[in-house]
Amino acid sequence: MSTDTHAGIHDPGAEKRPARRLGARTVRIVTIVLAVLLVLAVGAAVWMWTKSNAADDKSRERASAAATAGQFALRVDTFDGKDIEKYSKSVQELLTTKYRTEFDKQFAPFKQVYAQAQATGTGKILVTGVGSIDEDSATVLVAHDAAVKSKLGNQERHFRWSIDLVKVKGKWLVDEFTPVN
Repeated sequence: MSTDTHAGIHDPGAEKRPARRLGARTVRIVTIVLAVLLVLAVGAAVWMWTKSNAADDKSRERASAAATAGQFALRVDTFDGKDIEKYSKSVQELLTTKYRTEFDKQFAPFKQVYAQAQATGTGKILVTGVGSIDEDSATVLVAHDAAVKSKLGNQERHFRWSIDLVKVKGKWLVDEFTPVN
């Protein structure tokens, strides 16, 4: 004997009725909805992962370009007048083929003075910042100071450079630099 617990009324057909089951059509609809939700969730996860990796790659490229520009400034500022060839070689390692010739022309007078005065220089990077960047070129601003000691006396120098870089065979190289105020 079965009784409806809410109203206290006996339902004589309750024992004979089968338990209510979902129809085949309802099961198909629920399955399709769940499959669509799963596909959307996986798609959203892949999209977020891709965006995250792209942002990481761009951050790495920015950091790499800034590091090369900073290293260039340090190498230009850090020298020993007794070994100008070592100085020249260390700076040229960071230059594009095109810019090496130009750089040698610009710095030839300095190299001669540094050698004669037995000058030594040390550099210090204050800050670098990427002004612009794309796949194969970047402009980095570098603020750096240099101390030069020589037979002629000591000097403190304060530089602000805009350094243009290009990517050659996966490596950032200096293509030009310009002093800025």
